[in-house]
Amino acid sequence: MKYIFLLLVVLSQISCDSRSNDNLNNQAQQNKILLLKVDYQTNTFEGGNEFIFPNQTSTFTVSNQYSPPADFGNIKLFYSELNTKLFDGDIIWMGEGQIHFPTSFLPANQYNYINTFVAVPDPVFENVFNPSGTSYNYSQIFDAIRYLEIVNNYRANNPSATAKLFLYTPGVGIGDPSKWKWIFILKN
Repeated sequence: MKYIFLLLVVLSQISCDSRSNDNLNNQAQQNKILLLKVDYQTNTFEGGNEFIFPNQTSTFTVSNQYSPPADFGNIKLFYSELNTKLFDGDIIWMGEGQIHFPTSFLPANQYNYINTFVAVPDPVFENVFNPSGTSYNYSQIFDAIRYLEIVNNYRANNPSATAKLFLYTPGVGIGDPSKWKWIFILKN
């Protein structure tokens, strides 16, 4: 009787461990997109948003829909394969627009940082909206999010993924660079 009890305990532990691993594997296999916001002037991480999609895609393309700001303009970004909006923000001439989607960002202090950097090379960067064609040092900007645990998890799960980004400028003309934000878009 004692041996049967021990056998049942051991089997239940193996079963629980197996379910835990399956759960972790399922989470890694989910189609997730991470949107992170970084201050343009200080390169300070300000917050983010994670989207989970029920459908998998073999590719990840970000397309944009741009209305230039004669007075009022707008930039929208879409996950093309799923025809799903990822970002929507006003661009105002001689004023200041706002981000309409996502409606909120999880604050930076809610994210964990790692102590040990995962040895994955910098990603290839793709600026998905750069109407002026300006060159930037993307690796330096990436430093703001490089040590976030969630970024390292995304990079470890998909090390060859392109890091998509763009500079959101809610006001142009005179514009206030202290309001500008880098938006990074990563796929797991």
